[in-house]
Amino acid sequence: MITFPSHTPHVLQPLDLSYFKPFQSTFRKERDENMLRNNNREPNKVTLIGWVDKTLNQSLSKQNMKVWFKTIGDGL
Repeated sequence: MITFPSHTPHVLQPLDLSYFKPFQSTFRKERDENMLRNNNREPNKVTLIGWVDKTLNQSLSKQNMKVWFKTIGDGL
């Protein structure tokens, strides 16, 4: 478990918007496309790991994070 000092949510907002939202959007897209191709069969663990790996590589590049933090950080 990780704890953060009080009054830090505004500091962490760029992390939420730059890391978690793009990951979630890309993962959902990957999941939906695969479910359509496989007639909505339940994915196994190997398939899920593949989706996560592909999603991480697509959505969480170092360059994307720099751009998001700069963009969001300017508004804080």
